[in-house]
Amino acid sequence: MPIYQRPFMRGKLYIHFTVDFRESLTPEQFKALEAVLPPRPSMQMSEMELDECEETTLHDVNNEEEMRWKQQQAQEAYHEDEDMHGGGAQRVQRAQQ
Repeated sequence: MPIYQRPFMRGKLYIHFTVDFRESLTPEQFKALEAVLPPRPSMQMSEMELDECEETTLHDVNNEEEMRWKQQQAQEAYHEDEDMHGGGAQRVQRAQQ
């Protein structure tokens, strides 16, 4: 994911899913679900569909640890900006005419 005001840096996207699965469905419930859901896709993907797929790896994440890391990175970036600009406001003198 892009980072605000840093077009060349990328962040991480976290999605938290909570899925409750039923143990079983009655035939009537099964038919009702089939009626409202899109048709089942074929198991075979075309070459074009395969070309559009992007392979990724899912990882378990410790949100607290990631927040600490993010705060540390933000502080380091802030200190880098200070170092590049002399660490504070600079005074400008006007020449007398």
